[in-house]
Amino acid sequence: MVSLARKVKRPYAVRALLIENERILLIHHIFRDPALFGKWTFPGGRLDPHETDPLVSLHREMREELSIEIEVIGEVGRFYSRTGSDYLIFAGRPLGPIGPLQPDEIRDTVWLTPAEVYEWHCKGKLQFGFEMKAVSMYLKKYPWP
Repeated sequence: MVSLARKVKRPYAVRALLIENERILLIHHIFRDPALFGKWTFPGGRLDPHETDPLVSLHREMREELSIEIEVIGEVGRFYSRTGSDYLIFAGRPLGPIGPLQPDEIRDTVWLTPAEVYEWHCKGKLQFGFEMKAVSMYLKKYPWP
């Protein structure tokens, strides 16, 4: 498990850029807002009020949404949504098969190559607008094996 030894501002939420077989996992949330229908992003969520360590929140969210444990590779960076909320994104690998999905929150999952993530970015299919930048930063920090 990666440790956050330095003090960081508590983020609004955490996300996991999960990698397996040189593909990146995106999830499709169940949304009530029609503007978000068809939008995909990385798994994760908000920190609970009592949580101070973003990694604790990240592991909790992976268990809740995807029923998995993950190995955290490292921090990708802090990104901001179109509304200004900050998201701390970590790179990781699943330590087993995904599922079952949280039925009231996750509609579907898909594994995409970085090129496919870029295509979805160009088509406006990504939820927050920072997903492609996060993938690019990941590839600079942690090149494919």
